[in-house]
Amino acid sequence: MRRTRLTLLATAIAIAATLVAGISGAAPAAAAEHWPTEAEVQAAKKSAAASQAEYNKLQGLVRKQQSAAIAAAATALEKQNLYAKAEQAYQQASKKADSLQAQADAAKQASQSADRRFGSIASQLYLAGGNSGLTTQLLLNDGEASQLLDRLSAMSRLTGLASGLRDKASQQANVAGALSAQAASAQNARKKAQDEAQAALASAQAAQKSADAALAISQKQSKTAYAQMASLKSQSASLEAKYQQHQAYLAALAAQRAAEAARGGNSSYLWQVSQSITPDPAAAQAYARSQLGAHGWGSDQWGCLYDLWTHESGWRVNAYNPSSAAYGIPQAWPGQKMATYGSDWMTSYVTQINWGLAYIKSSYGSPCAAWSFEMSHTPNWY
Repeated sequence: MRRTRLTLLATAIAIAATLVAGISGAAPAAAAEHWPTEAEVQAAKKSAAASQAEYNKLQGLVRKQQSAAIAAAATALEKQNLYAKAEQAYQQASKKADSLQAQADAAKQASQSADRRFGSIASQLYLAGGNSGLTTQLLLNDGEASQLLDRLSAMSRLTGLASGLRDKASQQANVAGALSAQAASAQNARKKAQDEAQAALASAQAAQKSADAALAISQKQSKTAYAQMASLKSQSASLEAKYQQHQAYLAALAAQRAAEAARGGNSSYLWQVSQSITPDPAAAQAYARSQLGAHGWGSDQWGCLYDLWTHESGWRVNAYNPSSAAYGIPQAWPGQKMATYGSDWMTSYVTQINWGLAYIKSSYGSPCAAWSFEMSHTPNWY
């Protein structure tokens, strides 16, 4: 940037002389500014490449764990369906067992009722002397034979009926008991299957949770690695761009010094060129204001930028400082630095403003920060 001190001017003259002499690895144009070497650029590229490789490795792990998580989720869903079916089968078996047990209980009650009826009839037969007593009365009492035969027939039917009911109830109880035992066995088997399905489901859900947790960790690591990779790539690109900028500046400076030497060492060539240019401050200001957003700045930065370059150059594209050779709207020192943004740097406010805004961005962060820095130094410079 613009320097008015004689020591800075002497430094610029010394640098220019070194460049003209063809010495490589020249010192930077400003003592406080570090220009990267080719070795630093290559080291930055190597770091970015290593970061890219690490990120790719993590991405491969993420893809693998995503597949594992999907498979675990599918297994868990399958086990959930199996458990639901096993639970449904157990409920059906339980319902059937309860129904058969109820039938067995009813048959048992019928058998007990038949036993009671059979016992009652047997008691009546005993009190009446049984069938043998009725037969004796039949032989001895001719007049009552008809009634006695009727009684004998009724008693025989009752006895047979009671005995049949008891046998039938006993058979039903036996059948129902056997069915109930089978149902209970089936119920127990369904219960075992349900417990096994539930255990399998719990295991599958635990595996799914573990797979999801591992995936989440890998995704977080991948995200961190991506941010680091992006940062290193950006740093590498910025370093290389600055390196190329410096090389272009050195070439432009050497070319100009060579041209001046060919013209007999006339160091006022840039001044002479500037006199043939008609500046357009209004157009330059309009363009600069339109570029604030492209650098991430809001309209609040315009006032500072306006004051800064009004103070430096009056927004004149041909502003030339004969004491330091600073040139243009942003007062680049030396002006050849702007050649990295266009070969028309001596005459184009677009090229000068693009370079100047990039310089402010990288060196100060914002126009207001640059303006504050300028006002804090005497003589003023930024």
